[in-house]
Amino acid sequence: MKKYLFLCFAFLFTAPVWGDTALTAECVNSGRCNAEVKTPVPTVDDLSLREQVGQTIMPRVLIGEQKAFKQAVLNGEVTGFFIKAKEGAVTQPQITAKNQARFIARQRKRLEKTIKDLNKWASKSPHKIPLLLAVDYEGGTVTSPMFMGLKQMPSNMLLAASGDEKVVTDMYTAQAKEILLSGANTALGPVTDVNSNPLNPIIQTRSFGDNSADVGRFSRAASRALENNGVPSFIKHFPGHGDTSSDSHYEQPVTALPAEELWQAHISAFQPAITAGGTGVLSAHVVYPALDDENTASFSSKILKGLLRGKMGFKGIIATDGLDMGAVKGVGVEEIVRRAYGAGNNLLLLSGDIRDVKTARTYPGRAADYVEYTQLAAEPAVSAGFVRESAEKILKLKERLGLFESRAFATETGFDEAAKQAAEAGVTLVRDTQNLLPLKDKKVCALLFADGIFSLQLRAFTDTLSNHLPQVNAVYSPRTPGKADEQAARACMAGADVTVLGTSRTSVMDQKQYALVQDLLKQAEQNNQPAVLVSLLNPYEIALYPQAKTVLALYGPTADTVRIAAEILLGLRPAKGHLPIKLK
Repeated sequence: MKKYLFLCFAFLFTAPVWGDTALTAECVNSGRCNAEVKTPVPTVDDLSLREQVGQTIMPRVLIGEQKAFKQAVLNGEVTGFFIKAKEGAVTQPQITAKNQARFIARQRKRLEKTIKDLNKWASKSPHKIPLLLAVDYEGGTVTSPMFMGLKQMPSNMLLAASGDEKVVTDMYTAQAKEILLSGANTALGPVTDVNSNPLNPIIQTRSFGDNSADVGRFSRAASRALENNGVPSFIKHFPGHGDTSSDSHYEQPVTALPAEELWQAHISAFQPAITAGGTGVLSAHVVYPALDDENTASFSSKILKGLLRGKMGFKGIIATDGLDMGAVKGVGVEEIVRRAYGAGNNLLLLSGDIRDVKTARTYPGRAADYVEYTQLAAEPAVSAGFVRESAEKILKLKERLGLFESRAFATETGFDEAAKQAAEAGVTLVRDTQNLLPLKDKKVCALLFADGIFSLQLRAFTDTLSNHLPQVNAVYSPRTPGKADEQAARACMAGADVTVLGTSRTSVMDQKQYALVQDLLKQAEQNNQPAVLVSLLNPYEIALYPQAKTVLALYGPTADTVRIAAEILLGLRPAKGHLPIKLK
């Protein structure tokens, strides 16, 4: 308790102070005083048109590269940032079991330094308006939070495999506290897409499953947990990205379902969280001809104003997805701004090419220039009234969140315990038709294919097996195996009673991994050697291995899911999870 109080007081004395601490007459008369530091909170009428535009602009900032946006923050040209890391997206650092923990700790320090700098500059902006600092805090196939130094989030599909809304609530409650502890304050989630297409290259384990009713109730639980713990949620990607067969990061997806099927199978999943009063909805860069055959959803007033605002009654903040994605590639900044506002977006994730920060940093100023210029024209291309309305929504959100106040947060978030409970409830034994389990007194060969960011997790799997079996030999292969990995795998299998194959499909199946696993399963069958398939990352790959007789689904290799999987194989615990998808 003493340690907690000390940390709270320490944070209060080191947290950014927004503006003067003097109790001004304006503050008293307006009733908009900050209870702790007595700072007047600006209204939208205090802002110039350029500053109002700024309250609707949220670019991407890469940790360690925040200086590129220093002037934009000082000028009041941005409302905040969504935060990413270059590592894992542009560069691929060599991560091993020896350096993984050290790498993540270093990234955490860089994240905190980035946030500290941004907040310091915001406190020196014209109206000292604090920033919305958002993260995509997901798990499974999404590893970007780990590259930013955040704790590994269990995937939505793992949470859904528990079938329990409390598991979802507890995990997202912990996520909210972790977000605040990092210095960020906004969640670009939860994903509310219904992953109805097994070949979907972008959603997969980011989804709670393929049933709209289940996705809806789990999304509502996640959104409410975030909101109840002081973190605004932005459910995404409206009206649903789960039926697509292409990735909107790189090209323009189209979902050609009839309107009624779209509603029943996808759009309806967003209604529970909307009805519960969530802060935001993030629109999709997907074309839905049944709803609007001319515009992607992010630029469709029919979808955002007619459907989302009108039919579904949403009153909160509508945000675009990242405006540098392939689905909107080639559209100029000014045209993007015009179309995004015109469609009804209040918050523009106005990011440039992740490899070209020098150009991206000019986008906020260009957006403000464009809106200001159009207001001087005889027929303005952007409604100043809508910009004002959007800025007011966002300012009120910041005030509601207490961002104008110094805030203290507990260091104990409950994240580790929630992640453990999610793994215990969600890891799934898909089948064991050969009655192989439990493994006892067996010599095991474990062949595990995964990216280096999961290297420590894989060691936890084999360590758990080694603690209970006479012999466990392991081969840790990259997701794309080479000749040496294949040779090591075959040598490992030669002296084993049982082979355990841990596979990792991401957005697409790695063909070298797939071919080798198929060949190893065939070799095991020819040698009358039992085999276990452990789907480490993406359960949709299970359908590609119908010959595998014993199969587990982890929905993402966390330290907990791999340990639970090993204990299930050993017969130390039952498998409690159930597939939240249909395998075709």
